[in-house]
Amino acid sequence: MNDADVSKKLTWMIGLLAANLLVTIAVGLSMLSNLLPKVERAVQTTERVEARFQRFADEVQPVVTAGAGKAIETIQKIDTVRLSETATEQTDTLIEAAAEKAKRFLNRDGK
Repeated sequence: MNDADVSKKLTWMIGLLAANLLVTIAVGLSMLSNLLPKVERAVQTTERVEARFQRFADEVQPVVTAGAGKAIETIQKIDTVRLSETATEQTDTLIEAAAEKAKRFLNRDGK
């Protein structure tokens, strides 16, 4: 092969590579232009879903807060009742023990 043939083949290959690059760029741009509306719709859908969740959270939050407050109040009441019962039992035990000691003391003095 002589230099002229090599030069023609290289020019032909460079032209094909350039055309291939241009076609690849065109396909990429068309894909991008076709995907942009879909991406925009996905973003809008996500924003709508987030807005719905936020409205739901705003509507439910007072109910949840009230429920949590009622639960805390109930737990505190249970603790108060339990402490009251324990204190009453301890007081009754103490009074009974004091009464027994007083009886023994009086019985001992009476003899």
